[in-house]
Amino acid sequence: MKNYLKGNLYSNTAGLYDYDNRNIIKDDLDFYVEYANKTNGEILELASGTGRVSLYVAEKTGRKLECIELSEKMVERFNHKLQTTHKYLQKNINIQTGDMADFKFDREFEYIIIPWRALQYLPETEQAIKCLSNVYNHLSDNGLFVFDIFKPRTYDDKWIGREDVSYDIMADGKRIIRSTVNYSADTINRNIQYKTKYRIIDDGKETVTEDLLTYKYYERDEIVDILKMTGLTVKEEYGYYDKRTIADGDEMIFICGKLFDS
Repeated sequence: MKNYLKGNLYSNTAGLYDYDNRNIIKDDLDFYVEYANKTNGEILELASGTGRVSLYVAEKTGRKLECIELSEKMVERFNHKLQTTHKYLQKNINIQTGDMADFKFDREFEYIIIPWRALQYLPETEQAIKCLSNVYNHLSDNGLFVFDIFKPRTYDDKWIGREDVSYDIMADGKRIIRSTVNYSADTINRNIQYKTKYRIIDDGKETVTEDLLTYKYYERDEIVDILKMTGLTVKEEYGYYDKRTIADGDEMIFICGKLFDS
């Protein structure tokens, strides 16, 4: 997979990201607030994107957040929202462009989150280990770390090339059709790539904008072993944000704390 180590930078599509109105990208918001309310102090969000989760958590809890995001285009979009529609939250949110596998603060946090499958943006296991080790180093002894990954599927020739429409909406006077196009699968290194594609139809003219995204996929036991390796343990796990069992959902959501030897 060429260039997959560069990360998912959303160089072309960051400005379109917030048009997504599907339930699946709304259902996690109150979940992250619920666990925020079990903790105190500043919150650390890794891979914060355009602030979808950060802004909601800040508004609902009144807490301060430190946010790290690799994509400069996503950070630009996040800052724009803070300066316009969410100006009242500026004092509560600090954003920096950075790598979730390589960050350092001079303090610990009781609550650290990596929402919406973003840990899987790290295409190599070594990067995930480095990220989770940093989470451990920045998590207070009584703290909670919450993240979500998807359950892997069968990635074969039938999967490659398939295009699925995510949504088809009217917004800002134009029609926006977002789809994903399955691009490649590396079952040895356990990476998949797909194109996120936007068709914009405005005044009878159509433009297409897309980005190629890479995800690392894990089985449940693999990610649990990596967590243990980095000093973290699973306290709760769910298959979706309604807290159905992990066997009954398409997601794998983990609420973690520090692992202490008895």
